[in-house]
Amino acid sequence: MKELIAASELPTLNQKPNQQETWGITHCESLSLQPDLLPPSSTTLQIDPEFKNLIPPLSSEEKVQLEANLKEFGCIDPLIVWLGRGILLDGHNRYEICTSLQIPYKIVEINLLDRGAAICWIANHQLGRRNITPETASYLRGKRYLHLKGNREDNLKQNLPKGNFFPSVEDDLEQDQPKGNFFPSGNTAKTLAEQYKVSDRTIKNDAQFTAALDTLATALGEDLKHSILTRIARLTKKEILSLANVVRNEGKEVAQNLLENKRNSSDITQQIKDKQRVPNPHCVGEVCQIIAKGDPDLKQFSGCWCIIGEVNAYSCYVWTWRMDFPTVKPENLEPIYVGCEEKASQNCYRIRQLANKIYEEFEPTHAVVVEALGRIADPSHLTPKQERILAFLENEYTF
Repeated sequence: MKELIAASELPTLNQKPNQQETWGITHCESLSLQPDLLPPSSTTLQIDPEFKNLIPPLSSEEKVQLEANLKEFGCIDPLIVWLGRGILLDGHNRYEICTSLQIPYKIVEINLLDRGAAICWIANHQLGRRNITPETASYLRGKRYLHLKGNREDNLKQNLPKGNFFPSVEDDLEQDQPKGNFFPSGNTAKTLAEQYKVSDRTIKNDAQFTAALDTLATALGEDLKHSILTRIARLTKKEILSLANVVRNEGKEVAQNLLENKRNSSDITQQIKDKQRVPNPHCVGEVCQIIAKGDPDLKQFSGCWCIIGEVNAYSCYVWTWRMDFPTVKPENLEPIYVGCEEKASQNCYRIRQLANKIYEEFEPTHAVVVEALGRIADPSHLTPKQERILAFLENEYTF
């Protein structure tokens, strides 16, 4: 017997279930749990190349470590499968190793409406993990957005007489933009921005980045996409968007030549450096100044102090006086000396709470004050005047 459980109880999903999330997953209705370990010979799962290629493959070192863990502890986490289709959604590496070594595994089947819903689920599931690069996070957010926006427009078309589709004012504005630029719908972007604690503009930039990467993957191969997502290719987002436009307008041969020239332009010293993985130098609780160079999403907060909440292999999760940034590159964070990191964290919490209240009512004068507090040299030490101003505003907003 298979036990049916609610979709919101699926392991490792980090978002809280709500109305927006249900819409975002696109009709994730129920799960079927295999309670017992299954021998690999008892079932054959289908591998969908598009689903598998949504995230980069493991490095050789990571795969060796995973194999060693599976041999020692078994397959602890269940494989996630599309109910009724037998298509693997999560656990491709574990499935490959378990099948090869005859290691038993469990299966959880999830009921999804269509391929778009499956892609959205995979993207959302992977975004709940902390070991992905900022580029992979951007790609997955953009992938989810593009499918949600596509479903929204398809529904509008189907609900209009004779299938006619009349774009919104926002869509009209998008059509007026220069050819090759992509400016997605604001409503969907806003929903995802709130869920992933980024700005609307970040989601729109993610969509451009995803569309460009998919274009390059189709023309030049999935290996190029994976090398970009794992930061091996060392291409900037601007270069990726430009290269995708070359593919669309001039063909893949021209783009391939440009890419080869880019790869061959680095000297021997740079090639040696590229092979060395530099460890993330930051630590949890550290106070840093945000340096926006090379990351337009950080421009508004350039010069602000922030506190590091999590340290991952390729990025840091940071808190600011106004919002969180889940995937900031180490090179965009400059450590600053503070008297007490714990006190800085407490002041960050106070200013963040106050900012949320002020921006709800949007009192411009008060907004300027909290932004100024977000740029002080040492957030762990407020001057007497700064403390009085902060206490006064907290009193005004009934803290």
